[in-house]
Amino acid sequence: MKLWPQKRWKQALFVLLVLFLAVVVVLAILGTYVGSAVNKDVVSGIEVVNPGGSKTALVVYQAGLTSFPKNASYAFANGLAASGWRVEITTASSQAPSDLSKYSLLVLGFPIYRDSPGTAIVRYVDRVGDLHGINAVIIGVGGFDAGKSVATMMQKVHAANGTVQKSVLLVSKSTLLGMAPHGGSGSPADIARQAGTQIHP
Repeated sequence: MKLWPQKRWKQALFVLLVLFLAVVVVLAILGTYVGSAVNKDVVSGIEVVNPGGSKTALVVYQAGLTSFPKNASYAFANGLAASGWRVEITTASSQAPSDLSKYSLLVLGFPIYRDSPGTAIVRYVDRVGDLHGINAVIIGVGGFDAGKSVATMMQKVHAANGTVQKSVLLVSKSTLLGMAPHGGSGSPADIARQAGTQIHP
């Protein structure tokens, strides 16, 4: 006596094949959506924080799939403002300032996907070209292999004739099983703001 009739075996195999193909299609669609969201420029105006500051810093950040990169960049900008900087903040896009001659500091905030910085922030640095020795701060936000991504961006800034003054790596508490960013205490926004207060005009 057969425990599994041949006809049922073929039907089960067919159902498994259809389910497998459906999962592949859904993952491909999701990958395309995420890829396009990660790679696109988000255009925004320039917001000024602390207009009376003594020197001007430009904060350019790449919007991410979540608000984490934006929140971290704004927290850092608020820290700079508390330290006496006039801060202009905008997204990494073709509309972001590429003439940096009026700025004393450039801050690059970006999400980390896999082990690479977001492509919009990389395109922004490429558009600017020569950074003419400007002091720069790198703010990478993300999860696993984040350190490699920050190192990649530091190399890119050095290659563009910029001077990396500081790098900040922020990991959301939910990303690494409840561990605070860089082993520090406080929220990522608190850590970003504190890092900003440490840079004086």
